[in-house]
Amino acid sequence: MEEKGILGVLLVLFMSLFMFGCSNHSSENSNQGLSLSTTVSQSNINEQTSVESKKNFKEFYKPVFDNYQKILSTPKDVNAISDLYKSLQGTERPINSWSLENAVFQSDKMSYAYADLNQDGVEELLIGVEQSNGDYFISGLYYLVNEKPILLAEGFVAGHGGARNSMNIYKGGDILELSWSSGTGEGRGVLYHLNLNQQVASKLQEQDIRVPGNKSLHSDFGKTEAELMNFKQLDWQKFESSTSSKTISSEEQIAPWNASKSAKLEAFIKGWGERLGQPNYQKGISGGDVGADHLYTLRDDGPSEKMNAEYTETGLGNAQYRIVERYSNWDKYPDVHSYFFAITNTGETIVFHSPTTNGGIMYLKPTENTEIQAEFKRLVEEE
Repeated sequence: MEEKGILGVLLVLFMSLFMFGCSNHSSENSNQGLSLSTTVSQSNINEQTSVESKKNFKEFYKPVFDNYQKILSTPKDVNAISDLYKSLQGTERPINSWSLENAVFQSDKMSYAYADLNQDGVEELLIGVEQSNGDYFISGLYYLVNEKPILLAEGFVAGHGGARNSMNIYKGGDILELSWSSGTGEGRGVLYHLNLNQQVASKLQEQDIRVPGNKSLHSDFGKTEAELMNFKQLDWQKFESSTSSKTISSEEQIAPWNASKSAKLEAFIKGWGERLGQPNYQKGISGGDVGADHLYTLRDDGPSEKMNAEYTETGLGNAQYRIVERYSNWDKYPDVHSYFFAITNTGETIVFHSPTTNGGIMYLKPTENTEIQAEFKRLVEEE
């Protein structure tokens, strides 16, 4: 009996140990499963948060996009631009009126891109104007302060008065904004730093500057040219259009100007100039060509006004004056004559003459020479 009792106790003890082992093993498996489930769940949450963050950047910058939707759908008209400025959403630093005007007159070249300039996981918004070489001139840099967009720096060219603005964006989150006068070259430079966690940008340095031609601008602010960002590498995107009406594309329209007509005009100009004793007319404004947004009317009866003009090789476009050719005899300085051959948005032909010799801005008025006007009209109407 005693042996049986001892065997019974041992059996119970063995069974208890066996059940404890199974229970412990099951518990370990359960913990491993819980740990794996928690890891996968946390990974999914992190991934979703990351995706949501990226998606929300456009929501954070919505006031900026709303303003640009108005800007880029505004007619290229000075009065319309003045009214537009009053309708934009107010911001801590309002967009400069020249930035506004530049954007309206270059609406087809405006793009935007995101870039995490200071590598803190929060993307800044760059507004850029596409250049002929594929690069971008940065006209606006916005960053977030507590999820609110703030304009930090701008780039623009004033239509008159000589005001200029541009910025250098360096790797690491330093931005140098430059403001100067094209007449004197004198101005002011301010170096900012984008802080982490959506904090207000710091002003690191401010001093007088002189541009262009000052090769020490970078070093004056403790920077180097090698630190500059390459904007071409960014993912540039076009702004969404607010217009719902269908427009006729350039390809669907018949172009009033082409290479053949251009060659015929060039041959005419050569003979015409020789007859006038001005034999050296060359294509372009050889003394320093200017952008179409720097052309102004030359009036005898009132103040000059900025022209709604653009340069085009086909005569197609959106501006009131589509300028297809430009000729000048700059080698005869100071007795310089420049001619601009334009087709209007109503299909009329106008040859403008400009006696301007100081560059930067050119003042135009319709030519009084009937021969050159008649030949240009004939070429435009030629099949």
